[in-house]
Amino acid sequence: MRALRAAGLIAIVLLAACEPEPEIDHYVLALNWQPAFCEYNTAKPECGALDEDDFAATNLTLHGLWPNAADGDHPFYCSVTANDRRTDETGDWCALPAPGTDQATQAALTEAMPGSRSCLDRHEWIKHGTCTGLGGDAYFDTSLHLLREVEATELANLLRASIGREVSRRDLLQAWERDFGPGTAKALEIVCRRDGSRGLLTELRLALRRDALDEPLSGSMLFREGPPPHGGCPAQIYIDPAG
Repeated sequence: MRALRAAGLIAIVLLAACEPEPEIDHYVLALNWQPAFCEYNTAKPECGALDEDDFAATNLTLHGLWPNAADGDHPFYCSVTANDRRTDETGDWCALPAPGTDQATQAALTEAMPGSRSCLDRHEWIKHGTCTGLGGDAYFDTSLHLLREVEATELANLLRASIGREVSRRDLLQAWERDFGPGTAKALEIVCRRDGSRGLLTELRLALRRDALDEPLSGSMLFREGPPPHGGCPAQIYIDPAG
């Protein structure tokens, strides 16, 4: 009887640690510009290893794929134990359980998600991936597919051509709309960090329809509800080089 009561109490505690089933109407694909991230995170192992010949020096890299709700009630930590949530929130990401990616996916993340050297993949899985309804391998395979799709765009080509100099925010948005059509830049947030008088590109965030993650990237799969995001960028944006 005592064992049954103890098991019941454990079940209650675990259920209390979980968020309710999320109401998701879109996803946000978050992509880093790694050289700018490393300007302010020099102690990170992925930053100490970054040089100008690396993939991350000239390409957008994976931050995460986040389930979202337009009303702002974003789901986090779904079916996660209280202990794993505490571990994540304290930043001890390498103590989190592995997300269950296979060898090929993990190898791809080593290049496309430099933060995996700091166990960013475990953090993203625990906080966001657990709310997608996907397994860990499928979650990251989907994220990598979307990264590859963005890397083939005219906007990504313009970023690579602008490394070490400024490019206008307007030119970036227009490059996006040349690929995907008028008004589609409403689904794109360009995020910057101020560095003196300059605005450094740090991240792109792309809103995607919930039912379109596995499709080729197109204007019809973009989520464009609500006001256009701005991301704190000035009219001219500096594209930081590695080093």
